[in-house]
Amino acid sequence: MIRHFEIFTAERRLVQTSSLTLLRDTRLGIEGAHWLRKILQNIVKEPATAALGGIPIGLKAAIEKELELLRSYGITPVFVFNGLSVIRKDKPFSVEDTRPGRRSQAWDLYEKGRIDNAYSQWASSGSNIHQPDLLYFVFSVFKENDVEFIRAPYSAWGQLIYLERHPKTYVHALYGGSELLMYDIDKVIVNMDLEKCTYSWLNKKSILADLQLTDDQFLDVCILAGFEYCGTFPPLNSEFSFKGVHDLIKQYRNGFNAIQGYADHASVQKTNYIETFCRTRCAIKFHMVLTDEGRVEPLNAETSPSDIHDVIGYRLPDEVYFYLSRGLMSPQVINTLIFGVLIENPPLCNGETQEYKQFLRQILDLRTQAMGLLTQPLHQFYQSRRVVSVYWFESGNEHLLNHNVAPSVHETLNTWNVLERGLEEEKKAQKTSVIDLAFCLRATATEEQAAKTIMPKNNDKPIDSKDEIIGNVLWKLLELRQFLTHAQHTHTDWGVAFKKALGSAKSTESHHEQLFSALELIRFGYLHGNHYSRIYYVAPNCVSEEEKRHILLISRTLSLVPVKFKGVPWAGPLCREMLIFNSFVKALNRSLRNLCEMLTLSMFLNGDCEKDRQDYLDIALSLPFLYDANCGMGIIAKTYLENTVTLSKENDKNIRSDSLKKIEEIFTSCINVKADLENGFMFWDEVLVAIKSLKSNGIISSDISSQFLNANNWLSSRRP
Repeated sequence: MIRHFEIFTAERRLVQTSSLTLLRDTRLGIEGAHWLRKILQNIVKEPATAALGGIPIGLKAAIEKELELLRSYGITPVFVFNGLSVIRKDKPFSVEDTRPGRRSQAWDLYEKGRIDNAYSQWASSGSNIHQPDLLYFVFSVFKENDVEFIRAPYSAWGQLIYLERHPKTYVHALYGGSELLMYDIDKVIVNMDLEKCTYSWLNKKSILADLQLTDDQFLDVCILAGFEYCGTFPPLNSEFSFKGVHDLIKQYRNGFNAIQGYADHASVQKTNYIETFCRTRCAIKFHMVLTDEGRVEPLNAETSPSDIHDVIGYRLPDEVYFYLSRGLMSPQVINTLIFGVLIENPPLCNGETQEYKQFLRQILDLRTQAMGLLTQPLHQFYQSRRVVSVYWFESGNEHLLNHNVAPSVHETLNTWNVLERGLEEEKKAQKTSVIDLAFCLRATATEEQAAKTIMPKNNDKPIDSKDEIIGNVLWKLLELRQFLTHAQHTHTDWGVAFKKALGSAKSTESHHEQLFSALELIRFGYLHGNHYSRIYYVAPNCVSEEEKRHILLISRTLSLVPVKFKGVPWAGPLCREMLIFNSFVKALNRSLRNLCEMLTLSMFLNGDCEKDRQDYLDIALSLPFLYDANCGMGIIAKTYLENTVTLSKENDKNIRSDSLKKIEEIFTSCINVKADLENGFMFWDEVLVAIKSLKSNGIISSDISSQFLNANNWLSSRRP
């Protein structure tokens, strides 16, 4: 938001209110980030997300309610979400992040029993939810409800202006943040109260008349006030008001003169503010948009400078922007390439353990592979571009992503393809229509099976069906992560363990993604029953040290499995220890997801699959590691197991049923706690099968295998 602009417009009574009935039969262009922020702040209101991780529990219900209300007023929403970030010159971590400190304060309050204060602190600690992490969840809800949306090449603001200005009038009105007023626009809806059937809007002519400014002067005022692209003009920071910025522009006539008037000011020189101002002004006036012809061009193209991409970001092929707009992949890896740096911010647990910091260095190879898949089909400039990772805990050190290697990841994997006929036969043999990790493992159990399904690549025949594309991506992922051999595409010892675990499944729910994550975390050395370097687990006094280790291992493992919620906010205790493990899971799964997306994009950019299609989003939603899990199941399992110990020490003869009854009374936001717990323990059984296989082949240490087997023996008399 433009700093203090809401306060200013409210004081000057410039905000107008109208009935939503006036928008009947209109196509309303909606700035996705603005709309989602309103939902998270005003409707979902789940501060526990900062302590649980994952997706806010009530988000789907809130979105569907909004869509239903919009349709009841005869409004057709057209959502536009941000794409790539506009390039910035400031150094990573140059602005202090206050969220970790506030999260720590919240946990301190929680652990002292001041629960309400802790929740208030989490709620006031700024945005603990990174919007881009939610977007595939939002897109899946849109798909279920047949809602139109696109991702812009860069900011949604410019794309919305293009849609409204277009001769075909793709949208009739715009709903978004006040930043839209910086563009050539008549009015913008800034708030909607669907319950009261009203909307609030701003008229740009009225604002300009009130301020007695021109369009260009108003743009300068907004930039100097500060918003997402540009901080507040430093000399105004001490006693800031929007009127103060307005008075400055009236005095100097434009923003450039105002900055020059303070050229000797230390903070202006230190921040190189004049360059930031000029770049921001250019990025607004000539923002890049995706046209209906599939090209990416600047607004006001006839007057735009030829080097606009030096301001907004290095130019990519239009094909990449098109796939981004259709939801085939997310912007994260591409942003890293454009900026040349992968910024690693602290996770929700604040990442204080030495193990988590080490883990980030270990998964750098995963991220480097994803970057290599992206750069291989691009211009040589990108192939040789230096890309580094910078972590919040050592911001002065750069860790190189050495993505330009020979042979490239693409060349290593590009020797084979799924055979369509073999794929169909295998689907019949497995009696399934779903192509997922479990299917791909079963289809490669023997060399004979693999040969029927996989064939040498035919460069003259790009693959066409969605199933073939998904199959290719998943088999290549399994090979990269060493579950399949490179030559025969059959199982490694890790693949054998994975396949055995899948074959032992008794649950009707598939755990293939959770098994993948569990095996990776075992391989990396972080799924165990030992304490990490920072200990936050406090068990009841009656729980022995050995029992603590069993409970830690079992609850960490079960935390990989999702819980089914009623759609109401979390009810029950929280656990900092489980949140720490959830940070490992999120970092791993996010990296695996990016790798899947870049494997897919690589196939399209290299011409390995048919490009003229309508199912880009379907492909994206069919790939694994789509949504972040919370640590709810881990907390439920931990609470249940601690109860069994407590009750056994009290000589309770019904420890299972009584412990189950207790957690059903505690976790009231769950649909069926018993069913969730049973599903979690079935997943535990599958992990045990994999552990025994890995032990028999000498792949894991005796210490790790003993931890799992001993915990399982202890658990046997406690399962519900």
